[in-house]
Amino acid sequence: MEQILKLDFETLDTILGDHAPFLISMSDGLQEELRLVIAAAEAGPVGGHIPELNGSDEATKQALHEILADTSPIEINEQCVYEICFHEYILYQIRNESFCSYDPDEVGYGKYMVLFEKSKLLSSLSDITDAQQFEDGTFYPGKWTHYCINTQCHVIDVISHCLPTVSVSSMDAVKT
Repeated sequence: MEQILKLDFETLDTILGDHAPFLISMSDGLQEELRLVIAAAEAGPVGGHIPELNGSDEATKQALHEILADTSPIEINEQCVYEICFHEYILYQIRNESFCSYDPDEVGYGKYMVLFEKSKLLSSLSDITDAQQFEDGTFYPGKWTHYCINTQCHVIDVISHCLPTVSVSSMDAVKT
């Protein structure tokens, strides 16, 4: 029987390293359970991927080759795969990271796994859902937290009133 290692959201952020992880899969189950599988990223070999540059003149090809020869591609680390499961959520959205804008008034901590204390999404939650904060300071359906997962190509925002579970997986387990 395989033992599953459990982590918390903040710990996962500290072990991901210097590069944003890759989103491997995302699914929303029948009972409003959001499941994300991410893989850590790592630098590949120096000069590991230099494109053909077809259609470019020789001077451009030479200049780009010289620049890229000392660079490393960012690759999926198949040995470091994690599953993040939100067993209940209020709202989630996924954005192309190339089109994300950030508000300097938002307050959050974490590098790739961010917990927001203040965000535009949190501020608008009562306007776009039935979730409410009452005058006495209580929340329906419970105290909300804005989780943000920043990956190589996606920004995934989740607002939930329950803690997510984070477990260590492997690429082989994801493929089955």
